[in-house]
Amino acid sequence: MLLFLAMGVCLGQHPGNGECALHPENKAWILQYKKAESQENQIDMVVQKIIADTDYFVEHPEMANLDDRRVFGKMACTTDCSIRFALVYEKKKGLVIDLKKNPELAELILEFNSENIESIHLNEYNDKDIYSPAALKRSGIILYTSDRDLKKKIRKAVKNMSKT
Repeated sequence: MLLFLAMGVCLGQHPGNGECALHPENKAWILQYKKAESQENQIDMVVQKIIADTDYFVEHPEMANLDDRRVFGKMACTTDCSIRFALVYEKKKGLVIDLKKNPELAELILEFNSENIESIHLNEYNDKDIYSPAALKRSGIILYTSDRDLKKKIRKAVKNMSKT
């Protein structure tokens, strides 16, 4: 009897269908992003999404903890469910833009505009891609820049990140 009770508690914790509660929201955002009329609009959307995702995980700290696999809505969610944002500023140099881990990037992202961001690349996660490792099962946005002024600010932010 005790064994059945323990199994019921363990197996009953995940009533979902295997999709994080954030996935539908991210899919909707990606559709809006694709419909953006200009690169400037896309950049504004990216900045707003980075800030919104950071605020979401600040408001829901239990979701931001990668070791905490509680059930929220459909399934256990973590920051792994959010869209990953990155900035490439030299041939082999780039950084992941995560304001929760690196709040010193908050001022930097407000500098993004169509004059200093050359291009944006969307890596969209496809549910049907069975060959992607579990770690890659999320969408991502990569921003590219070669603007000298922005690169100086990036280097300064990276330097500040290494101090903390």
